[in-house]
Amino acid sequence: MSILETYVESLKAGDASRIAALFAEDAVFHDEAPAKMGFDPIIVRGHRDIEEFYRKTFKHGGMKVSNVGINGNAMRYDVVVGKLSLLCLGVVTEEKGLIKQYRVTAV
Repeated sequence: MSILETYVESLKAGDASRIAALFAEDAVFHDEAPAKMGFDPIIVRGHRDIEEFYRKTFKHGGMKVSNVGINGNAMRYDVVVGKLSLLCLGVVTEEKGLIKQYRVTAV
């Protein structure tokens, strides 16, 4: 299973610890998708903060992920947060088998 397949499986399961385990200690999660909804991008740095970000996200209703297509270190997927639905594109930079950087944009 690829790192993105594990990431998606963990998102669907709402497993913040498993997601965080995919990220390097000094990883950066950069999500520009909120800009499509009029909010600032989300930038989270570091393994612990990434885990806390996902823990809070799942605690507040989480997100529904569907229509996933993975090609190497990139994927497209639909995300529903509350009543909003977005088509997202994500690109992972890996280092030593872990996510060093994950960038998301919505189209």
